Amino acid sequence: MLLTTTPVQRVQRLTLIAILSAISFGLMLFPQLPLIPGADFLKLDFSIVPIIIALSWLGMTAAIWVVFLRTILKIILANEGVNTYLGLPVNVAVVLTFILVLGLMISQKMQWHQKLIAMVISVIAITVVAMIINWLVAIPLYATFANFDINRLIGIKTYLFGMVLPFNLIQGIIWFVTGEIVKASLTPLWQKIVS
Repeated sequence: MLLTTTPVQRVQRLTLIAILSAISFGLMLFPQLPLIPGADFLKLDFSIVPIIIALSWLGMTAAIWVVFLRTILKIILANEGVNTYLGLPVNVAVVLTFILVLGLMISQKMQWHQKLIAMVISVIAITVVAMIINWLVAIPLYATFANFDINRLIGIKTYLFGMVLPFNLIQGIIWFVTGEIVKASLTPLWQKIVS
C-alpha cells in the first residue's frame, strides 16, 4: 500500500485514484451485458473491477473515492436523464455495499475458501440491498418520474424475485471472480510500483 508520508507519495496515490476512477467510468459504459431475459435494463458492467483494485492496493477510503469520482464522471459526461438520476443511486448503493463487505472481510493472507465465504456474504448483502432499494425507492420513483410502472407492467414480486434477485446474485459472483483474476494478474505490476 502506498504510504502518504511524502508529497511525492501523496501525488502517486491521487494519480492512481484518478486513473482507476477514469477506468471505472469507462467500464460503466462498455461492456454492458443484460443477464436476465426480459429485463434488458438490468445490465452488468465491470466498473467494480478498478474499485476492487483500489480497495486492495490503497484501502477503503481510496475505493470510496473511486466510486464517488466515477459516479460524478457518469453524471457529467454520460448522463441519460431520468434513467441516470434514478438508476445511479441504486448502482452506487449496491457497489458500496459490495466494497464495504469485502473490505471488512478480505485480507491479503486469506485462503481461497475464506475468500469464497466473503464472496457469498457480499453477494447476499448486495442482493438484499438491491431488493430493498428497488422496492422502497426505485420502483415508486420510476413510476412517478419515468412513467415506468413496474407494478402494472410486470408485478413487483415478479420483478424483485424473478429479475432483481437473480441479477444481483449472478452479478456479485461475476464481480468477485473478475476482480480476483484482474487483481492477481496485476499484482506483479503493483509490487514494482511500491518497491
